[in-house]
Amino acid sequence: MRHAIAAVLIAILPACAAAQQTAILPVKLLDTSHEVRDQQTDHDRRLALLADTIAAEAGEASIIDRDRLASCTPETTECLLALARDDGAERALFIVAQKTSTLILQLFANLVDTGSGELIVSRNLTFRGDTDDSWRRAGRFLARQMDAAAE
Repeated sequence: MRHAIAAVLIAILPACAAAQQTAILPVKLLDTSHEVRDQQTDHDRRLALLADTIAAEAGEASIIDRDRLASCTPETTECLLALARDDGAERALFIVAQKTSTLILQLFANLVDTGSGELIVSRNLTFRGDTDDSWRRAGRFLARQMDAAAE
């Protein structure tokens, strides 16, 4: 029995050691669409939806909420990386979304090593449609891109 338990532990330990915790920082939005209707509430919900989707897809991820950013005044890279390290994360994901129009949006994502501050991977993603579903699809796609590039 002990040998069976030891075999199971030996089999799963490398997988646990290889997993890297990622902290997802609050997603920023740059809206250059100049649409008349105020969409702040929708956009706040979609930014959270994007982070939640990426966290769900990434597996070993935590989301740093906006309230915690108050401790980083000014918001420097070093301070944000320290917040991620405080969460036990080896990597931090910075995302800026740009809305050009109702149909065209872009995500600029940078995955950074929290210890060294070095860029691990950078991705730019264009997606269509300012809807919950399109933001969710973009989040799933971006999570897969980040995971594949970081391996």
